[in-house]
Amino acid sequence: MEWSQPMLTYDHEHFLKKGFSFLGKVLSDEALALARQNLDRIIGELHPSLKADEIYSAHQQERWILEIACSKSLLDVIEQQIGPNIVLWSTHLICKAPQTGRPIPWHQDKPYWNTTKLAGSVWLAFDDVNHDNGTMFVLPEWHKRKDLPRRKTEDDLFNEEIASGILPADVDELEVGYFLRAGEGGVHDPFIPHRSTPNESNRWRRVLVCRYMSAEGEMGPMEYSDFRTAKPFSRKYLLVRGNDIAGKGLERV
Repeated sequence: MEWSQPMLTYDHEHFLKKGFSFLGKVLSDEALALARQNLDRIIGELHPSLKADEIYSAHQQERWILEIACSKSLLDVIEQQIGPNIVLWSTHLICKAPQTGRPIPWHQDKPYWNTTKLAGSVWLAFDDVNHDNGTMFVLPEWHKRKDLPRRKTEDDLFNEEIASGILPADVDELEVGYFLRAGEGGVHDPFIPHRSTPNESNRWRRVLVCRYMSAEGEMGPMEYSDFRTAKPFSRKYLLVRGNDIAGKGLERV
């Protein structure tokens, strides 16, 4: 099955300038229906100690997620950003159940990752997403400022945020929301500030984030939990296009 549509609406110049680009409809109707069935199954099998937004490295646990992440049209987008030698290093199912969650403050992703030479993160919605059910907001052009100062918070889930006074006073007017229909997606720079709202609706907000890097980049270790058993497993770096040009012994998909 071909999960991704053959042509996406990616605008590379917009991505470079603004730090994000919407991709339009990524999944076909058939692919979306199958993905939702799989998500219902995964959530039903979730270990009691884990939450539905804590399914990391999902492609190492579910073949269909690996197939989505390796879709030709998505890799064509990534190749425009980092060249032809592409490694898939992370996937994350972020599923907010109805009437759950809390606000995620303004933050950047890259400062928390032990990887380099990164492409943008693909953000793929399996449900219609808007402000009510906890979509993401990005701050255009602020990816160019790279690593912004941070401050600690008292939140036990997300204990850091971009320091007060750094973001513009009119950030609420400048931010752009990922208001997407199910099956649509976007891609955003690892340094772009972003936030999300809690799910205050009676609908799920289920999203897959796929992250890529150049085969030349640094590849640090990490452990995740199996969503069924909660047992730990190690991150695996997978060569999904091109060549292992740094000779790291990468496993080829």
